[in-house]
Amino acid sequence: MTTRREFLLTVGACAGASALAHTGVTGATSFQSASPVAGDYAHPEWLVSAQWLQEHVADESVIVIALQNADEFANGHIPGAVHIDWPELEIDDTSAASLEPWRSNIAEQFAALGVTPAHTVIGYDNDTLFAARIWWVLDQIGHADKRTLNGGYPAWTDIGGAVETGAGSPTAAGPYAVTAHEAGIATIDEVKAAVADAGVTFVDARRADEYASGHIPGAINLAFGENVTSGSPKLFKSAADLLAMYSDAGVHSDGVVIPYCTSGVRSAVTYFTLRLIGYEQVSLFTGSWNEWSSDPSLPVTTGEAP
Repeated sequence: MTTRREFLLTVGACAGASALAHTGVTGATSFQSASPVAGDYAHPEWLVSAQWLQEHVADESVIVIALQNADEFANGHIPGAVHIDWPELEIDDTSAASLEPWRSNIAEQFAALGVTPAHTVIGYDNDTLFAARIWWVLDQIGHADKRTLNGGYPAWTDIGGAVETGAGSPTAAGPYAVTAHEAGIATIDEVKAAVADAGVTFVDARRADEYASGHIPGAINLAFGENVTSGSPKLFKSAADLLAMYSDAGVHSDGVVIPYCTSGVRSAVTYFTLRLIGYEQVSLFTGSWNEWSSDPSLPVTTGEAP
């Protein structure tokens, strides 16, 4: 029987090969090595600086998406951007039967924003770090070239980037064909099995008080905000700092890592960070504590220790 770790290794290798194959799509090839930020990351192309975005924001092959509600977006956004809010990307049932319709719905929503498989998609937020959720969701439907604005909207305004107000005006694209990335998501059944697997490490990305009130047995608490610098704009820490932080916490790259939080939004930041610094066996439990705690038969640990 294939273990979760073996499964991730196999599917992850296939996903990596698929991603490399996609770098030839329109808009991806020219940008693939053009947008790294400082930090010596394993995948620097997944982060863009505000300066890089300022140079490319008008390119037809680039779509900028703000993870904001309509009112926040209308108050000020990057010119030409469109928006979507995190509840629209949520899934609270990770059973196998739910994933296919969820991915199809997600693909329809991004197509409505004008996204095609050929676009370079830049996600940003207003200092929440939640743009990583856009990255993960796009990864779930097989989008090749997706990136996150390092520092979000504050980084953009800090360099004097132009600001628009009012509603966005997306031009819908045609149907988006989904290529599911199974290795990037942990279903409730897989999480149940993984709790007893010594080769799997759970990372609880919530606050310490949330963790203490109840967490998945054995989970290590490392709040999602620890991945970035303090102050504003919040910039991702260097790879060296992040690698040391996770290693010191007991989260190692030679095993499977499953981040979770309350609803999969904060832990998407942890997922993105781990992948950014080279952790390849990472699988997001997007159902998170909401899904786990909804079943009273599942074990729960309280207190500050795993």
